[in-house]
Amino acid sequence: MARFLQLTDLHVVNEGALASGVLDTRNLLRTAIDRLQELRPALAPLDAVLVSGDISDDGSIESYAFARTELNRLGLPLYVVPGNHDARGPMRAAFADLPEMPKMGLIDWVADVGNTRVVGLDTLVEGRGGGQLRDESLDMLHHALEAAGSGPVIIMLHHPPIQTGIRFMDAIGLENAHALEMILVDVHNPVTLVAGHVHGIHHGRLGHHHVATAPSTCSGFAMDRRTEAPTGFFRGPTGCAVIDTNPGGIWSAVPLKPADGPFPF
Repeated sequence: MARFLQLTDLHVVNEGALASGVLDTRNLLRTAIDRLQELRPALAPLDAVLVSGDISDDGSIESYAFARTELNRLGLPLYVVPGNHDARGPMRAAFADLPEMPKMGLIDWVADVGNTRVVGLDTLVEGRGGGQLRDESLDMLHHALEAAGSGPVIIMLHHPPIQTGIRFMDAIGLENAHALEMILVDVHNPVTLVAGHVHGIHHGRLGHHHVATAPSTCSGFAMDRRTEAPTGFFRGPTGCAVIDTNPGGIWSAVPLKPADGPFPF
């Protein structure tokens, strides 16, 4: 088995700026890493950190440098994919030393952590909110799964291949989730697809495979299925996730705001 920490939707900006004019995402990330360091004994052992996109909010070189410095504080191997707010060039430069980072093109990769095959898929369409998987990404995934043996597989992408009911986010979701489903239809490994983008915890299925989205480190979206639901974000709840690829396949949400307790029953 392997155990992963999943962080997503950091939305880091340049120093002195606020994401969407409201969120001090640099301080929020710094505080999140501080909190995770406090939680390490409770979460250990951790094998790696998965970062499922929107590392930057503005695509700036400075924002990626700050995010990389903070993520390095965790002292764990990093695996990253881009989100719709990211820019491949600056992101690739900031993480160029990662063994899995492609030198050019899409940021797709395969890594083996313990007995778990991890596949990162690039869904970024620069200049658009919605995501798409290209044929080369799907081909790479197909070959990675063929060579995975019978062990557990994690597929990480930014745009979730499920509909959450949050209409304004589903409108900029993954355009070709069906193509991904077709690649996985005959795969019998224990597969978990993990994503971000929707700033909250949602579980679903793509065919017979489990899909989970993690909370953001900086903001949240209300679960509001009304047609007239307001568009916008909230300052919380924030969090991250821990994924165990043991036979039980546990996915756990981790709130980042400390709570009082524990109190005796």
